[in-house]
Amino acid sequence: MNKTLLIAAATAMLTTASFAGNVGCGLGNQVIKNQDSVAMQIFAVTTNGTSGNQTFGITSGTSGCAKPAKFVSNDKANEFVAKNMDALALNISNGQGEALTTLASLLHVSNPDTFASVLQTNFDKIYTSSDVTSANVIDNIVALG
Repeated sequence: MNKTLLIAAATAMLTTASFAGNVGCGLGNQVIKNQDSVAMQIFAVTTNGTSGNQTFGITSGTSGCAKPAKFVSNDKANEFVAKNMDALALNISNGQGEALTTLASLLHVSNPDTFASVLQTNFDKIYTSSDVTSANVIDNIVALG
C-alpha cells in the first residue's frame, strides 16, 4: 500500500514538473540553479513546497518572485475593511463618508474625491454579492486602479 502511494505521488510530481517546465520562484529556484532535468525540477519544487517560502516571496517580492502589480500590503487597510464592511459599503454607495475617507487615507490615495467617485460608479464591481469577503472587496478596489 505504501509503495503504491509513493509511486503515485512520484508520478504526479514528475508529470507536474515535466508539464510546468519551470518551478516558479522560491528557495528551491534560488538554491538549485541547474534545473535541466526533471529530477532537478522536482527537487526544486519540493524545496519550494517544504520550505513554505514561496508565498512569502510572492507577497514580499523576494526569493526571485515578482510582487503582484496590484497587491495591497497595507495591513491597516486590510484590517479596516474587514472591520467596516457595512459602513464602507454605505459610504461607497453614497460616494462619501468617514469610512471611505479613512480607506483613501490608509491606501495613500492622492485624490480622494476621484477615488470616491470611481468606487461609487463601480459599487457593483466591488460588493459583488451579499457574502463578499473583505479580501474580495480590497482586491476589487485595487483592480479598479
